[in-house]
Amino acid sequence: MYEIKMRVRFSDIGKDHKLRLYELPKIFQDSSIEHSESLGVGIPYLRPRNLAWLLTSWQLDIERVPVYNEELTIQTWPYDFKGAFGYRNYAMVDEAGEVIVKATAIWLHTDVAEMKPVKTSEEELLAYGFEPKLEMEYLPRKINLPSDMVEIDRMTIGRHYMDMYQHMNNAMYVDVAADYIPEEQDVKRIRVDYRKQFQAGDCVIVKCSQQGNQCFVAFYDDADEMHVSTEFTMSE
Repeated sequence: MYEIKMRVRFSDIGKDHKLRLYELPKIFQDSSIEHSESLGVGIPYLRPRNLAWLLTSWQLDIERVPVYNEELTIQTWPYDFKGAFGYRNYAMVDEAGEVIVKATAIWLHTDVAEMKPVKTSEEELLAYGFEPKLEMEYLPRKINLPSDMVEIDRMTIGRHYMDMYQHMNNAMYVDVAADYIPEEQDVKRIRVDYRKQFQAGDCVIVKCSQQGNQCFVAFYDDADEMHVSTEFTMSE
C-alpha cells in the first residue's frame, strides 16, 4: 500500500466548501503515478519503452465529500494483474480513520506508439506486488446508457484539457460531466467508462439522461460515436 497525506485547499473546493467532484479521480490518479515513481517503474521507466498505463474505468463510492482544510490520507494499491490489465484500489481516509471514499480503477498497460495493449512485464509485477482487494461493491466496467440520451451541449476540446499524451485528461470528463447533474443532490457514486480519447480541437457532443436517482452524461464525436460515458448516482 502507498500513502500520501494532503489537506483540502481553497483551490480544491466549490461554493459549498466541499472538494469538487473531479478532484477525487484527480487525487487518486496522481497517487497511482506517485506510487509507480516510488517503485522505480513510473514515467522515467515507461516513457523510453513507449509504454504507459492508460485508464479504462473508474468506480468511486462516496460516503461523504471532504471539506475545506480537512486533513486526509490517500491510500492506493494494486490488487490484481491480468495480461495487460492492472486493477487498483483507492481509499480516502479522514482524520478519525474513517474511509470516506472507496474506489477501483482498471488500467491498461499500453504501447503508446502503436496504441496497443502490452502484457505487464515481470520486472513491473515484482516491483508492484499486490494487496487484498478492497471490500466494496464492484460493478461492471461498461455503463449501460439509457436509450433516451439527448444532446444538451457541444464543445471544442481546448489545450488546457490535455495531458502529457495529448489526450483529454481522465479527470476532466468528470469535471465537465458534473456541470450537467442536479446541483442540489449529493453524489454517492461516480462511474466512468473510457473507450476512445479526445484530442485538442475535437468537437464533442454531450448527451444526458436522468433516470430516477441516476444521471448519465456521455461524450460523442460528430460521427455519433461514443468515446466516454459517465454515471452519477445521487442520494435517494
